[in-house]
Amino acid sequence: MDIDFYGNTCVGSSNVNGDVFYISSDHKVYLLADGASGAGNDGKVLMGKICIEIIENFEYDSTKLNAKEYIDQLFWKINNRLIETSQYFKKLVFGTLNLAVVDDDILTITTLGDSPAFYYNGVEINRVAKNKKQYEWMIDAGYITKQQYEGYISQMHEMMQCCFDYYVPQIVPNNVIEQYPIKPNNILVLCSDGLSDYISSNDIIRSIQTKGLKDGIDDLILKAKDIALGKQNYFDDITVVAIKIV
Repeated sequence: MDIDFYGNTCVGSSNVNGDVFYISSDHKVYLLADGASGAGNDGKVLMGKICIEIIENFEYDSTKLNAKEYIDQLFWKINNRLIETSQYFKKLVFGTLNLAVVDDDILTITTLGDSPAFYYNGVEINRVAKNKKQYEWMIDAGYITKQQYEGYISQMHEMMQCCFDYYVPQIVPNNVIEQYPIKPNNILVLCSDGLSDYISSNDIIRSIQTKGLKDGIDDLILKAKDIALGKQNYFDDITVVAIKIV
């Protein structure tokens, strides 16, 4: 099977883009990272630089690892370097991270944070490799219901809502690695919250299906920017990477 792919990024109102993306030369490995605004302008840019530096020096095919092993080791390399860097500067350098490998008709993926990955399997669209938010254990323990949990968060300012997400690095990250079979017309989208906060997963996939990868993604970025500016007079960095199996 062949792969069509495309990625694009748009710097937000801060004029400092903390988002980065990476597509390997063999089109098997994909990364999207969103440096958190809470790390400051220098910190969010540094987070992305570290991700790119590590993935460029840890090539999938040269490791001879299977996809799941590679994703796991790559994730931990980035996580641990961010811990070391944060300790060196005595300031947390952090953000969200999406990693995916497409090989041998299998999608292998992990995410951490609020930058989602959406997978269209030809029938339905699902958010994949989604990790739990902080304090969700209280739902499992029966202290509160899921509806109560979501209700509490929805009443907060959006900047406070971010406090319930996990980010990279963590001492022990709670990311999950998932695998899915792939076939023609399947679509994977990795995006920063600058897009997903304003555009639904259905509209994201529909735009790609009707307009193609490049035009569909470029149009989505412009729409998310316009919606954000209409609501709050500023917009976040917006980054999207998408692949389509052909």
